[in-house]
Amino acid sequence: MGPTLGQWPDMRTTPGMGSPPAGPAQTQCAAALQRLYGWLQAVLPQAPQYTGAVPLAVEAVRLYRNGHYDACLAQIQQVADFIGRGGQPYLPPQ
Repeated sequence: MGPTLGQWPDMRTTPGMGSPPAGPAQTQCAAALQRLYGWLQAVLPQAPQYTGAVPLAVEAVRLYRNGHYDACLAQIQQVADFIGRGGQPYLPPQ
């Protein structure tokens, strides 16, 4: 059984500010984190080899929460690269 991801943070607001995303990097990061979380929730129960992506995703959330949006996007790319090396697409077809 894979790790439990728990409650994912609400990415629609700036932490502690209660306001909507302010810039394009923040908005892009929030949307990418939400898609990544959905992908991990869907895939991990059937493909536990991707549990190594969880700590990388957690780091991306930490960067987001601290306002480091460009670093967050770079971290999300590292998650995508990790997943890609496992032979799975980063996001499921919609």
